[in-house]
Amino acid sequence: MKKQLLLAAILTSATLATPVFANSITVDFSLPKFSTQDYNSPYVAIWTETKAENNSLLLWHSIKRKEDKWLVDIRRWWRKVGRYGEMPADAITGATKGSGDYNVILDIGDLTKFNLMIEVVREDGGRSLLRQAIDTTKSTKYTLKADVEVGEITINVGK
Repeated sequence: MKKQLLLAAILTSATLATPVFANSITVDFSLPKFSTQDYNSPYVAIWTETKAENNSLLLWHSIKRKEDKWLVDIRRWWRKVGRYGEMPADAITGATKGSGDYNVILDIGDLTKFNLMIEVVREDGGRSLLRQAIDTTKSTKYTLKADVEVGEITINVGK
């Protein structure tokens, strides 16, 4: 009996000491409604930045044409990722979305520490650029304050 309890205690402590390596994160955010006649849905880009590389996780833009000349307006994303011609896969790109609440689950691969970048830009509107340092070795919830073009953002790592 003592051996079983000791084994259970060892297994439990080993499990609790093991870091949580998330391969996805959940991002909840809202796009506010603006009372203007010429409202245009914003472009939204979410990507990771590390010292070694930058990777797009999500890109909502005008998909009416194969080449979207307005992508350069997502300035930080364009400088770090977009201009190099490596457009994100179809699974993570989509048309612009109107105001509302959104929940996206993003595949981060094997990254453990990185900056998560979120940029929201609206034609004839404002621009919001937010950054959050992420550590996926522990389950954590991050909250970013609302900005001009985006409401409060919640990022969940782990279970």
